Amino acid sequence: MPGPQVALVTGAARGIGRAIVDALAADGFHVLALDHDFAGSDLAESGSLARLSYDLTDVAGIAALVASLGRIDVLVNNAGVQNGLAIDDYTDEARERILTVNLKAPVELIRTVSRQMIERHQSHRAGSAGRIINLSSVAAFMAHTDLWYGVTKAGIVSFTRSFAARLGPQGIQVNAVAPGPIDTDMLNKHAQPERRAELMQKVWSKRAGTPQELAEVVRWLASDAPVILNGAVIDVTDGTLLR
Repeated sequence: MPGPQVALVTGAARGIGRAIVDALAADGFHVLALDHDFAGSDLAESGSLARLSYDLTDVAGIAALVASLGRIDVLVNNAGVQNGLAIDDYTDEARERILTVNLKAPVELIRTVSRQMIERHQSHRAGSAGRIINLSSVAAFMAHTDLWYGVTKAGIVSFTRSFAARLGPQGIQVNAVAPGPIDTDMLNKHAQPERRAELMQKVWSKRAGTPQELAEVVRWLASDAPVILNGAVIDVTDGTLLR
């Protein structure tokens, strides 16, 4: 295959997304790092990294965006929001934003990116036609104080399996990662204090994981995971949840 493989990573400016960008770039990928706001981010463009400013609430524009990017070998749906609100405190606007960013946008990205992957499979029928990794959460499998956040993370598990069934015969791997507490702003600033306390009581190491540790799991799925691994949800929880 001529040239490096290309990975599109959403929510790339900071936190887990930033660590994923670094891990994939170090692994030889050309990384398209997408975020709606790079203010305060130290992510710099280079020969192996391009920054893309795009607001994923514009779901209607995703198809045109993908068409403008050329070849994409790996899609990492990392972008997500957590409002940290009790259900009675949700506004219509907050509910629609979390549903759009966490569910509607990644579904549309998979739908559009997979088209070119399918074309490659039909042309060559050798090896993997593409890899898609979705960031879910332990919130998908347990009660959550931010109900709509839990709903969206459970939805990610569902559409991961549905797309794996749909795209697996076309040579495309679709898997998800479900992290426990990771040392990011989402945990430290946006999650409710009682939720943080609940999670930290359960982790075996008594510390939050680092974005770099989680990024290594994503890098493995993007590069080294065997083709037979498809439709899986990999728990990275340090004992937070055992299932």
